[in-house]
Amino acid sequence: MKRQCVFCGRSLGRWEKRLLYCGNANQTVCRECFDKYCGYTNVELGFLAYETGRAESADQLEEFVNRMKKVREENEEKKREERQRRLTGKKCLRCGKEMLDHGSVKLKLGEETFFFSDFNRLVSGSMAVRVLRCEACNKAEFYILGEENTEE
Repeated sequence: MKRQCVFCGRSLGRWEKRLLYCGNANQTVCRECFDKYCGYTNVELGFLAYETGRAESADQLEEFVNRMKKVREENEEKKREERQRRLTGKKCLRCGKEMLDHGSVKLKLGEETFFFSDFNRLVSGSMAVRVLRCEACNKAEFYILGEENTEE
């Protein structure tokens, strides 16, 4: 029985066949396609093999592709929800787009000197700030957190 490469469709002889793991199933490919696609992930190969229509286990591959599409959609929805949660309502001073909240951090205070710089920073303490970042231009703004506006 002659087999064909799942990607390019070329007919393969007995010694030309190679197996490539695509979408949780092995697919027969030619040497050129094996070399071209061997660095791709299982998911990427599954989508590529399904799109050609020449997959050996088409039902299993279709189930895999549908499951991966659902996972991708769920991940995109989680990203959108996370972005919505982080929106602050403040506008960027540079480009006017909305700023995202990146939480609070503590900035170490103290100056760098030739002698005793570590000791100087240790006794100087730190300052808690809230970090906001613009998605469009990556401008960051720091807001000092005080006792009256701490949101941790």
